[in-house]
Amino acid sequence: MSTLILGQLTLGQTLGQSGSLPSMLLWILVLIVVVGIGGFVIMNLRRRMLSQDDSVSTGSSGLLDHLHQMHRSGEIDDQEFANARNAILRKVQDDMEARKNPVEVKKPSILDHVDDSDLLH
Repeated sequence: MSTLILGQLTLGQTLGQSGSLPSMLLWILVLIVVVGIGGFVIMNLRRRMLSQDDSVSTGSSGLLDHLHQMHRSGEIDDQEFANARNAILRKVQDDMEARKNPVEVKKPSILDHVDDSDLLH
């Protein structure tokens, strides 16, 4: 009969005899479930936020669909449709070019304000 002593109590006294083992296992299970649900929620929020970066193309295609529908129903004429479509396509093209060629911002340096003659002295 071997016993493992934890401080002043044996393992049997701390877990088995007091009936806390089932309670502890239940709380461990609850904790695992809560962490799993939290991870799932965070992953979905992250995915949703990252997919909003592509909203220009998605929103524009929805706008073009609506524009086609208005044109078919006669709400706008051919010239209005062409002007609106071209404006949307230019905006999408500009946004895609901006993503491909991001503007490089030069961070100011302390050396930008130093004259070369000051360094020689």
